[in-house]
Amino acid sequence: MPLSQRHRVKRYFYLAIALVPLIGSLTLKSGIPFLGCPLKYWVGIPCPAWGLTRAFIAIAHGHLNQAATYHLFAPALFLAFLILIIHLLLELALNKSLKPRYITLFHQSNVQIFLLLLLFGYHGSRVYQLTKIGTLQSDILGSPFGRAMFH
Repeated sequence: MPLSQRHRVKRYFYLAIALVPLIGSLTLKSGIPFLGCPLKYWVGIPCPAWGLTRAFIAIAHGHLNQAATYHLFAPALFLAFLILIIHLLLELALNKSLKPRYITLFHQSNVQIFLLLLLFGYHGSRVYQLTKIGTLQSDILGSPFGRAMFH
């Protein structure tokens, strides 16, 4: 059955969203200085996406090892964006919905929970490293939240 106009528009919208990080990583040479992490600014704790911009830029320029030092899951996420883009382009070109195995896999709640726990476990270990080197406490105290709560 062909895609309805509404479904085609949705796929174009998803495609545009998926292309933003990849096009950005190809055109930028380093991070986006004016666009810092809001959570880090306001609370002093970096978000789970900490390092992804720099990692995507490193991947786009062929530096996979460097990318993994910025964010361990960046290569897998970059590949997921590529697969999503190819999938959406195929659906638009063929004018039909495709349901490959990975779509049904990612719709399973146990897979979603596992991936979320994996991400937050990794993030927790990175935040713990900040406590060991002593920067987390000063970052929290220097944030607007920290100044409001502890000064």
